Amino acid sequence: MASDESLAAAPSRADWLVSSPDGRLSAYAPARTGGIVRWTDDPASPNGWAAPELLLRDARMLPYLSVAHGPGGFVDLFGVRRTDGGPHSPLELVYASQYQPGRPMTGWHSVGNPHAKDPESAAAVGAPVAVVDSSDTLHVFVRSAAGGVFTRRRGPDGVWGKWTALPCKRVREGMSATVTRSGRVELFIPADKGVYVWRQEKPGGPLDRAPNLVFIARPGTASGVETYEGRITHFWREEVSGEVVAYRLPPPGDTDVPPAPLSGGSGRGPLALARCLVDGYDCTVLAQEEGTGTLALTAYPTEMEAAGAWWAETREPCEGAPALALDRHGRLVVAVIGPDGRMRTTRQRADQQGMALEGWRRL
Repeated sequence: MASDESLAAAPSRADWLVSSPDGRLSAYAPARTGGIVRWTDDPASPNGWAAPELLLRDARMLPYLSVAHGPGGFVDLFGVRRTDGGPHSPLELVYASQYQPGRPMTGWHSVGNPHAKDPESAAAVGAPVAVVDSSDTLHVFVRSAAGGVFTRRRGPDGVWGKWTALPCKRVREGMSATVTRSGRVELFIPADKGVYVWRQEKPGGPLDRAPNLVFIARPGTASGVETYEGRITHFWREEVSGEVVAYRLPPPGDTDVPPAPLSGGSGRGPLALARCLVDGYDCTVLAQEEGTGTLALTAYPTEMEAAGAWWAETREPCEGAPALALDRHGRLVVAVIGPDGRMRTTRQRADQQGMALEGWRRL
């Protein structure tokens, strides 16, 4: 039974369920009391998971978390806290590291704030988004108080560089950073007049600016997944209708194709994304929180958006962004946080056809 201290707040991002190189899963969510709640995959446990743990408790922490994990299995958790606990005090971006699943974590370490010399702006900085590329370089991106973007990097030697500004303006909250299996980073930045895209042309290289996109994405709804070798499909909600759309940058010289509609307009927040086999076919699975506070899922053959998406309402309570990952057997795992602050999970059934799921487990 989860204690009151280990109850989770609603996740605002869908990156909180992570698979390690040995196939073990870990889930992380901001705690309602400040800090982090962690669940660790444990096949020896009757319900398949160890009891939730409250880690890194700090009452100054805001209920936000971005999870970055590299090829070596290390996990870095990025959060935000008030410097003095006051509701309008400057913000400090912090991170903590985990080197093995289920093992103790380091304490919170400060990454600072790009507006460190301006307390008013430091109180209005956005939430950090972090990813790790193939060179084991960790990239942190954050919306500035003026609507731009700052980035900071930690090299493989553990040394942090300085904050640098990307030339963007009128940026909305909720940028998305995606890494391919080869370790190439692609950054999707919604703005009032379109979308900025920054990408590494090759793994480990510098971030270069791609042509701006003319599409308008609702704030806080973007996410991405690699759908072919080195190719990322971005998903977001259309500004007016809230409908889910999918889009891939065209190869150089190719004609641009408009975003593909995937319905889902009854949902909110970012999409959780994963690829898995369904009846032997490579499929992309999308999960979303419905406006009713429940979970809905859909799946379609990867990169075949023209096949359409039929959303299945699970009626399972879901508060905030859901999460998807593959377990050690390649089965899809679905995780949500319920309104009671406890995690619920289910897995893809191996003994049935289609996108059949096991019964839900409340942890």
